[in-house]
Amino acid sequence: MEREIGNFYIEGYNFETKTYDNKENTILLVIDLQEKLMPAIYGSDKIIKNSKTLLKVFEMYGIKKIATEQYPKGLGQSVSEIKENLDDECIFSKTSFDAITDEVFSFLKENKITNVVITGAETHICVYQTVRRLLFEGYKVFVVEDAVSSFNEEQKKLGLKAMSDMGASLVNTEMIMFDLASNAKDENFKEISKMVKDLRK
Repeated sequence: MEREIGNFYIEGYNFETKTYDNKENTILLVIDLQEKLMPAIYGSDKIIKNSKTLLKVFEMYGIKKIATEQYPKGLGQSVSEIKENLDDECIFSKTSFDAITDEVFSFLKENKITNVVITGAETHICVYQTVRRLLFEGYKVFVVEDAVSSFNEEQKKLGLKAMSDMGASLVNTEMIMFDLASNAKDENFKEISKMVKDLRK
């Protein structure tokens, strides 16, 4: 008898092999980590570092990744750590706070995405409105709590609580990294281990 596994950020976890059978329906969405915005964000160095790490990890496992930029003419482009880990065509500009523009929504539909892992800023504005929209559209949403932030810590905490209450799953960077590796024999585990040590410095 099959059981409902639950709200994993990637569907298709195989408990016999302890790996994910299908990563094609998952995407990492990095929201608005931009040059002129980051100086005003609480703990910006940490969320940039964690987002950069996840971009690299998703690349290692062949999982799709995209980013958005809020009014780049005014707030600048994505910071270099994000840009260097994404192709230009995977960065979408926007003016709405909700990152699911028509262009982004089409990308999700065309690639048959069902699970969205989110990092970015600001937690209580663009991240919150994006998560609300995705949940409304029926996506499973996973907010990386140590890779999102706001102008201050209170705004971040409130945004995280609101998203959790709506049905998003809260995860962190290391949870995702170790869950993807699953086993110390995984071909990427040595690199994952190095990345974790760097994050913990």
